[in-house]
Amino acid sequence: MNWLTLAIAAWFALGLELGLRPALRLGPEALAPSFMLPLAVFVCLWAPHRVALWACIACGLLVDLTWRHPITGGGAATILGPYALGYLLGGQLVLALRGVLIRGNPLTMAVMSMLAAAVAHVVVVAAMTVRTLYGDPIGFAPAPELLVRLGASAYTGVAGLALSLLLIPLTPVFGFQQQATHRRIARRA
Repeated sequence: MNWLTLAIAAWFALGLELGLRPALRLGPEALAPSFMLPLAVFVCLWAPHRVALWACIACGLLVDLTWRHPITGGGAATILGPYALGYLLGGQLVLALRGVLIRGNPLTMAVMSMLAAAVAHVVVVAAMTVRTLYGDPIGFAPAPELLVRLGASAYTGVAGLALSLLLIPLTPVFGFQQQATHRRIARRA
């Protein structure tokens, strides 16, 4: 895998996350899609396991660094870890299912983005809830947050579909290798 290409794609996805996401908010709960998570799902669909998991951690850390959470009494905090762990577990879900998926289909990336986002958001809500139980001064209401985030997961599936139309043709640029078994089967036939 070409890490420079991934870094450029992550920079692009982070730009969409910070610039376009606020413009795409829906409803009073402000449902918004993630653009970084479909990139992590794309990498998980094509890269080797270890590389994919490290890419998920890196993407999650980038989201952690840009997520400012309000503190009771004023101010905001940057909390490292919830999204990195959530993206890691969401990526593990994709890796576990990738053997039965059609990787080049845009709908695959859309559905897997939605499922990975749901897993990631459940992990983030759980991590933030544990922090509030131990007296952390962040104002966090788990039930409403979980509902909003699960709605945003469905919206992330739509973003995953849109990004798949851009990312799937770029698979060779990322340096992902075709599976040798598919080539051997084609030669035998």
